[in-house]
Amino acid sequence: MTTEQTRRSIADRVIARARARATPIDGDPEYMAIVELWVMGEISIQEMRRRYIALLQERSRTTDHLATAIDEERAGEISTVPDMGNHSNQDGFPGRDPALGGVAGT
Repeated sequence: MTTEQTRRSIADRVIARARARATPIDGDPEYMAIVELWVMGEISIQEMRRRYIALLQERSRTTDHLATAIDEERAGEISTVPDMGNHSNQDGFPGRDPALGGVAGT
């Protein structure tokens, strides 16, 4: 068996084990591109590991950035919602504001 065939066999076994554990990795095209470079002998196993860790770190930064952006957007939406919690009129009767359909002073 050639070295490329050996690496392909190893990769196939790892992918099959991940799929059996319900954590398939072959659906991740970026990761599979790194694996393919290793199978073809273009990078070492150490370089494959380094690139995979860099990929995970980039995804984490992207996910963190996206979560922050979503939180900021939600905060902006919340601050633009009018305060509907105080329905008292000048006389201090909660829920009796004539503008809201209540009867003042009753």
